[in-house]
Amino acid sequence: MFDLSDVFREFPGRSVSVAAGETLFHLGEKVRSLYLVERGCIHLTRFDAAGGVAVMQRATAGMALAESSIFSDVYHCDALAVTDTGLLRIARADLRQAAEADTRLMETIARHLAREVQRARIRIEVLSKRTVRERLDAWLALGDGRWPERGAMAAVAHDIGVSPEAFYRELQRRRIAASREAGSTSRAE
Repeated sequence: MFDLSDVFREFPGRSVSVAAGETLFHLGEKVRSLYLVERGCIHLTRFDAAGGVAVMQRATAGMALAESSIFSDVYHCDALAVTDTGLLRIARADLRQAAEADTRLMETIARHLAREVQRARIRIEVLSKRTVRERLDAWLALGDGRWPERGAMAAVAHDIGVSPEAFYRELQRRRIAASREAGSTSRAE
């Protein structure tokens, strides 16, 4: 079995670029294409009546974007480029036809979508926490427990639904607590 991103690369596609701040597609538009992010970052967003925004997916390099659209006639979100983004665009009809003819391909798609449901449930659990500390603790416990690479911390703030400022204040509190603990440990020895 291969990954969905490998599947996308197997199909003839066309490279497309979207500048930061531009929209790739809108809620309600007919689904003609599916996308693989090759570079950059793009969000699937929904807006409420008050103008608030909810990010449904944060897709970065190597990730399929709005992949559940293979089974939908219209997009259920807007796709907004956070950074200049390059994508591989493939025809939905081609992938759908191939999946209907190949049970292994359909299983790959089903497994991928199941993993995405699991990730969404983890995100909901993290977002149900009230404080930045609780959200970060849950994110670490429910994820793989590893911190992202340097420079990607703002993405963690976004993932746990807090402002970067609040996130960095929590990190600073943790650093101070860790240095105090290390100091008290070395004095006790």
